[in-house]
Amino acid sequence: MNFSDYLVYAKSQMANLNQFRSICIVMGNESCDLDSTISACVYAYFLHTICSKPNEILHLPIMNTNQNTFGLRHEIRWFLKESFSDVIFIDDINLNELYDQKKLEIILVDHHYLHSKLNEAVVEIIDHHQIKKDSILLKEYRKKFLFYSTTNIYYSSSSSAIKIELVGSCCTLVAEKILASNYKMTAQIAYLLTGPIIFDTVNFSSSAGKTTEKDQQIYAQLQTYRHSPIDDSKLYEDLRKSSCDITGLSIQDLLQKDVKPIIGSNLRLIMSSLPMDYTVEKLINESKTLNDLNEFLSKNDNADGVIMTSVEVKDDETKRQLGFYIKKYEYIQPIYEYIQSNKINLDLHERAIPLNHANIKLFDQKNIKASRKQILPFIEQFVKDSTKSNTC
Repeated sequence: MNFSDYLVYAKSQMANLNQFRSICIVMGNESCDLDSTISACVYAYFLHTICSKPNEILHLPIMNTNQNTFGLRHEIRWFLKESFSDVIFIDDINLNELYDQKKLEIILVDHHYLHSKLNEAVVEIIDHHQIKKDSILLKEYRKKFLFYSTTNIYYSSSSSAIKIELVGSCCTLVAEKILASNYKMTAQIAYLLTGPIIFDTVNFSSSAGKTTEKDQQIYAQLQTYRHSPIDDSKLYEDLRKSSCDITGLSIQDLLQKDVKPIIGSNLRLIMSSLPMDYTVEKLINESKTLNDLNEFLSKNDNADGVIMTSVEVKDDETKRQLGFYIKKYEYIQPIYEYIQSNKINLDLHERAIPLNHANIKLFDQKNIKASRKQILPFIEQFVKDSTKSNTC
């Protein structure tokens, strides 16, 4: 069974879950970007292929978003081609019911915790994000680690496996695990893993600063399994072109395409990464009024604000912008000061904007190596600290 046939098979088994003794879910993060999607789908396929009891254990890749939001991902649609319609969404399956039936196992890829009791069902983690200091993962496993640092974790036992390493792409770590197994790598799987690696590292651009030695090593290994030497510059440009394609997308769609919710008891923020080459400045200029921003927040559980980031790459030169819109006036100045502090070190330079509102700001970000992956933990800490200050 090849990868495409597997996705069709997995979706067809959604009506037969009761026939299996165990359901193993492989799930990426809420943004469901290319890296998260391919990591989940390829790793689930790999586990299904090597499973000795496929009639008892079902491996399913689950997209951690809804179908409408996933449909905004033009680059994934282009990359998966016909298989784009064969993915399974989190709304399609009742994970809590499977958990209560004691037949659920969860593997997290491209993130390392869940905001629910389902953390208890997590049996494996593959991630390339910085570990959160108050993470449930740390609380449960800190004493068991064979190796632990603020950047990398390697831990394994008969019941659990954790691999967290700060590389450019989660697919690098997924590929490393597959290559180290007895699985016979195919050209199709090597190609699928290659796409997110070159996309997330901006085709190994030195100016973007997202590439590690391991990304390059794994990429080189994957190339040996493809049918012929291939110049992946075209693959990168095709992915980039698809990602930049905003045809038919509204301001709200552009904000919704790649979001991470940051939830506190007193403050709820959304962090939105705009499509490549579509800048925060352009979005603000095209908004004209705050209606689109307010409707976007309303549709995201009535969030209190949005932090927007963008990246623009031209002739191997990377430019970043950051902006925010906050509805709660009491948080505008604290956020304004916090994101410009030396603690985060984004080297922000404020820009003038056409919207004359105190609660919306735009900055050029001179520290181009700080992507959302690096900024997100600081914003999460701000939300956490705001909860503490309100309870004092």
